[in-house]
Amino acid sequence: MEVIKRKILLEDSTDRTTTDMTLWGKIPKNTVFYINVLLTQDVDDMGLFTDLSYVPKENNATVNYGPLISKLNSLGNVVQFPFMSGSQAIPLTNVSVTEKYTLRLPTASATTYFAFGNHPITGATDSKIEDVRSYDITNPFRVNFNTSEQYYENYTHFGFIGVDRIITSVEPKIYVFDTKDDVNLGTNNQIYGLQYLDYTGQSREVIIEEIRQIIPLTTFRFIGEGWNATNVSLSALTKEEYLFGIISPPEVESDVFIDRGVTTVMDLHLRMSEIKNLGELSRYGNGCYNINKQ
Repeated sequence: MEVIKRKILLEDSTDRTTTDMTLWGKIPKNTVFYINVLLTQDVDDMGLFTDLSYVPKENNATVNYGPLISKLNSLGNVVQFPFMSGSQAIPLTNVSVTEKYTLRLPTASATTYFAFGNHPITGATDSKIEDVRSYDITNPFRVNFNTSEQYYENYTHFGFIGVDRIITSVEPKIYVFDTKDDVNLGTNNQIYGLQYLDYTGQSREVIIEEIRQIIPLTTFRFIGEGWNATNVSLSALTKEEYLFGIISPPEVESDVFIDRGVTTVMDLHLRMSEIKNLGELSRYGNGCYNINKQ
């Protein structure tokens, strides 16, 4: 809810011209205060779609296009899509690699749209070494001690036990998360999980909540697996006919709250609790409120 505060200067409405000292400096009884209350409506141009599961057509499955054909005919559409009569789309030829990942190809499978990059991703971040702290009071950061073990499967359904471990405590400190325990653990040949390096002798400048700070340098490295079944969803968007032309439900802000001071000539705001809609507001007090439509 948006709170809008406005001040009404009573000095501009007091009578300083009268010779009647009983009325001088007071607000005349016929004084009227106008307050514009803007009721807004937000529309998000996203469209309304039905959240339905996408069920692909199985081989040799028969689809009844009768309802669709009848509807198109009733709309005067005499041209029907080839698939409605059982015809198959003609496979495209001479398709480039870029077009292969952006077009809907008749002979394509789900894996056609996956791209397995497997390239190293590196960058700088803040230290995560507290996440591999052990319960040993005297030596909380134990080298080659697994603080956590968990079973994982990658995008090819290859399963392995991922471990969290500190590899070395010298400069730089190397520690890993969700990494397969093999000879590549903690090296540039590591292909599973996350690898972090903490440099105590180096630092970098960052901005946290608009404040410049100097923090120790920490780098990370992992292998990006590209677009695959674990991070890409291939499905159809379904829009029902009664939603055509409707982009989103309107959001109307029609709640009006008036917080009055101790001295005011306005009507008691508690009386507005009797008003249930905009129509009653326009009729309230025989037209007490002047509503401007924009």
